[in-house]
Amino acid sequence: MKELRLGIAGLGVVAQGLLSIIQNNGQLIAQRTGTWLKVVRVASRTEKPEVDLLGASFSKSVDELWKDPDVDVIVELMGGVDTARDLIVNSLNKGKKVATANKAVIALHGDELINDETTGRLKFEASVAGAIPIIQMLQKALVANQFAQIVGIINGTCNYILTAMQEKSLSFDSALQKAQELGFAEADPSFDIDGIDAAHKLTILLSLAFGRPFDFEKIYVEGITSISEEDIRYAEELGYQIKHVGIIKNEGQLLEARVHPALIPKEQLLASVLNEQNAVHVKGDSSGDMLFSGPGAGSLPTASAVVSDLVAFATDDEKPIGETNIVESINESSYELVSMDRVCVPHYLRILTEDKPGIMAKITSILSEFDISIEAVIQKGSGISLSHVSVVILSNAVRESVMREAVANIENLSEVSKGIVDIRIENMSQKES
Repeated sequence: MKELRLGIAGLGVVAQGLLSIIQNNGQLIAQRTGTWLKVVRVASRTEKPEVDLLGASFSKSVDELWKDPDVDVIVELMGGVDTARDLIVNSLNKGKKVATANKAVIALHGDELINDETTGRLKFEASVAGAIPIIQMLQKALVANQFAQIVGIINGTCNYILTAMQEKSLSFDSALQKAQELGFAEADPSFDIDGIDAAHKLTILLSLAFGRPFDFEKIYVEGITSISEEDIRYAEELGYQIKHVGIIKNEGQLLEARVHPALIPKEQLLASVLNEQNAVHVKGDSSGDMLFSGPGAGSLPTASAVVSDLVAFATDDEKPIGETNIVESINESSYELVSMDRVCVPHYLRILTEDKPGIMAKITSILSEFDISIEAVIQKGSGISLSHVSVVILSNAVRESVMREAVANIENLSEVSKGIVDIRIENMSQKES
């Protein structure tokens, strides 16, 4: 029986979940893996006497963790970036292994933290999609595949808000408030609803699947604050659900990497992923299409992913194949990341306009000038005044730069209100052209 001696940084919900799993299922884990997880030290800025530390020593200094010779593995669960990065660097330099659930520190500092000297000693399964073992899938189970696309609902807060808007007919503000009351959204939810959290996670998936550097700044990011109840309702009428997704597409060594709301056809499994659940759709050249779904956040699901990394530390006899390839392929990757202007997908447009004869003809004329075809159109009362209507248009696949110019021209019409809603349409089963 191996003993893995843990030093835990942080005493938040995930750390408490890890302590609970070790307390309740430690014997089961030992029976299945031959590894006994022992917590020897916990460090946190705030002491929480009500939390059972399982006999571990407590300190308010995280430096005590990496300095402690009795600690084999540092488990970084405190969040933030700078302090977490320093802890990971010091721990790795000391020769210790590190497991983290911190997607931000990996997305922003992954190239620094993962190198030939640290390969196999830093794991971060819990940083993306909670309990869903998507990182292990990309590194090991699907290592035989070249990936055509990875599309994921990877932020539970956004998915809960959009589900509540759809199923309970709530406004965005009301759905956000409900998410905060249930603990699915922070008091300051901007990190989630502005798309930053999802972009951090997509940065990690991009690097793992295609050997790209961890370059968060290259990810295109949009949040969900512009989505209204009208958009939810019109999308459903047209056969779609609106989801906030992270998207990686591979077209002949040209990669798209973007985070934004999208209309997903109702018949696709990703559209049925509700509330705080996460899901990742992966298309490989050998495996075909797969959907991995499950709890994407929370105390126990995230802690469960942390435990998988800890067990891997104890059972890996050599460097994991996938992790070795991350380091080597970053310098060898032949994939080019294309700018958002070159992305070509269909679009949903909601245009608020005065209810006057001839305005529809003006709009369609502008779209025609840019060679944009209309696939579907509906016109509804705006709900603002009897003199205005909402015109909803689904377009064919069109380059982003072209659609932006067309939208700007439509907004210049005197009858059209500013702020045309433009949401991309994603269909995982068909190749866009």
